[in-house]
Amino acid sequence: MKRMRLNRASLLLIVSLLLPLRMASAEERVVSKYTSTAKAKSLSFKKDNEEPGGGFEAVFAGLGGYQLLHLSGDERSWINVRHGKEIADLYAATTEAGPGSFPRKANDIVEWRGVERNGRFEPFAIIYRLEGNDEEKGITKTRLIVIKLDKKRSAVIGFAEGANEDAEAKTIADRARSR
Repeated sequence: MKRMRLNRASLLLIVSLLLPLRMASAEERVVSKYTSTAKAKSLSFKKDNEEPGGGFEAVFAGLGGYQLLHLSGDERSWINVRHGKEIADLYAATTEAGPGSFPRKANDIVEWRGVERNGRFEPFAIIYRLEGNDEEKGITKTRLIVIKLDKKRSAVIGFAEGANEDAEAKTIADRARSR
C-alpha cells in the first residue's frame, strides 16, 4: 500500500509539472489571417522614361506592425515588406521565384501565418499568389510565394505550385518560424 501511495504521489507531481506546459502550448497556436490589397492606404504613380507604362506604389495595412508595399513596373509587380521605417526590397528574389517571365501579383489576397498568443497575433510569414507567362507554352502559370517576416531582413524563402500548393506553402512558412 505504501508503494502505491508513492506512485500516486509521483504521478500527481508529474501531472502538476506537465500541466502548465500543456496550458502554455494551448495558449500559443499557429494560425492564418488574411488581408486584402484591394484598397490602398496610399497610392502613387511614377513615370519612368525607361518603362513605357510607368509604374505604381501602393501601401496596404498589414498585421503585427507590418505594411505591404505593392510595386509595379515594366509589366511586373511584387510586394515589399515595411516594418516601421525599415523596408525589405524583395524585387530580385520575387522575380527569381516567379512562375515565368513578367511575374505579377495575381489577386488581392495575402495570407499571414503567425502565432496567436494570449489573444494577440504575431506574424512570422506571408503567402501570396504570383502569376507569370510561360512563353514556350503560351500560357499563364501561378504559384504561391512565401516570405519570412523579419523586419528589414524579410526574405522570399520559397514557393509552392500544383495540387497541394496551399499545404506546401503553409509548411514552408511554418518552418520559417523555427529559423
